[in-house]
Amino acid sequence: MAKTANSAGTKTKSVRKGKGKLSTPEARREYQRRYYQMHKEKAKEYQRQYNLTHKKKARGGRGKANFVCPREVVRSTFNTSDIMHAPVEKTLKILEKIISGERLFTM
Repeated sequence: MAKTANSAGTKTKSVRKGKGKLSTPEARREYQRRYYQMHKEKAKEYQRQYNLTHKKKARGGRGKANFVCPREVVRSTFNTSDIMHAPVEKTLKILEKIISGERLFTM
């Protein structure tokens, strides 16, 4: 894109080189803009569903430096490495949760 100057010497709107040709960064920006416009509703719906299933971390205000609020666990499955690498007591708790149906087991 070439910049043009008017009689006052200030820069005005850019003029494209060639007819309808965009540089690579411009073409990428244009593609991303069009893609966003086409899929905006789908993205909003996805974000809404995500916000329903994931809890936000509670924020402590100023002056509450030591306030700790851990996130809720959203996981619903255990896998083989969870069981193999856990201490014996924790393995028993994991197996109890799997048997009672609180959590699922995946291979």
